Amino acid sequence: MAALAASLTKSRWSGILLPVSWVYGSVARRRRARLAANQVKLPVPVISVGNITCGGTGKTPVVEMLARDLLARGRRPAILSRGYRRGDDGLNDEARVLADNLPGVPQFLAPDRIGSGRSAIAAGADVLVLDDGFQYARLARDLEIVLIDALDPFGGGRVLPAGLLREPLGALRGAGLLGITRGDLAPPLARGILEGLLRERCPGVPRIGIRAEPVAWEPVGEKNGPGLGPRAHAGRTVMGFAGLGNPDAFRLQLLGLGVRLADWLPFPDHHRYRPADLAEIRRRAEAVKAQAVLTTQKDAVKLPPPGAGAPWQFLRIACRPDPDPSPLEAALERTLAGSRAEVHR
Repeated sequence: MAALAASLTKSRWSGILLPVSWVYGSVARRRRARLAANQVKLPVPVISVGNITCGGTGKTPVVEMLARDLLARGRRPAILSRGYRRGDDGLNDEARVLADNLPGVPQFLAPDRIGSGRSAIAAGADVLVLDDGFQYARLARDLEIVLIDALDPFGGGRVLPAGLLREPLGALRGAGLLGITRGDLAPPLARGILEGLLRERCPGVPRIGIRAEPVAWEPVGEKNGPGLGPRAHAGRTVMGFAGLGNPDAFRLQLLGLGVRLADWLPFPDHHRYRPADLAEIRRRAEAVKAQAVLTTQKDAVKLPPPGAGAPWQFLRIACRPDPDPSPLEAALERTLAGSRAEVHR
């Protein structure tokens, strides 16, 4: 859907489909209001991480960041997600990444996040992190974090199907915190315009920058393989590929790490790599005499060991607030303080 809508926003069809977008947006507003009036409240704090556009805004690493923060506070988090495009193992791309990076944190994948939330609480969770939860208004949340990709904040500014917005921008006023991702990759002028627009459209809603920090390059197809520093490939000739909602973010990240990107191959989000895809990547890497083939962890969890030739490696990242963590810390403190007050009554 995201790829289709992205292509439409750049074509004459976007204008033609605008009346359909008005209807879609109106329905989305009424749906949100109806569900919000009949929300189900669970007995532990619920922290939602979501977005207002189709495509990737970096939700998975932010969910990981929050889970690590909660663990450090002595809490027992569980992650709830819809489980879009699950494989035979019951996991999807994002869940595999989180399982690798957070082995002690349980995940519950099901369209019914109220039911899976109750299951998580019965299993011992004392706080729930709702992945991609902004549109799941059936479940009451104690903290609503909405992520906005600074590289493409509002997907053309039009609601589906003429643009990438899942619902009208007015929904952002209900957020508890706006997280601006990939701000370090966006031009300063674009960041300034985005900040001004959010101040105007969402007065009183705190904002925070969230930076995806490169940690290490690790071998594809190996568990706990030896890692290399983030700038280990600086100056080297490499080929890169990625299947993300916004694959260009990874391309820009590669360039920021100083590589010589001789070839670049983007794939659709959640792409299932076939033998023909892998053969094409190898062929193109050989054609440019790549010294390494580089991808993301989200892609690496679906790939077999690459075999002979240039090494295939994925970039492990970690999110952190940038530059000021205080809005996030204050929001988490308020959210968790409420649950402590309930316990001591």
